[in-house]
Amino acid sequence: MPVVAPTNSSTAQSGLMEVVSANGRRVIVGRDVDVEALLRIMRGLEALR
Repeated sequence: MPVVAPTNSSTAQSGLMEVVSANGRRVIVGRDVDVEALLRIMRGLEALR
């Protein structure tokens, strides 16, 4: 299950967040991210073990 990692202040101020998968892959997205698309991407990254 992906988790949201703490970000530095410049990332937080820009409206970005970093999502880290269980296997350590990271994706940085904006506040207007399509959640369904992000979930598909994260599931695909998890499958690349």
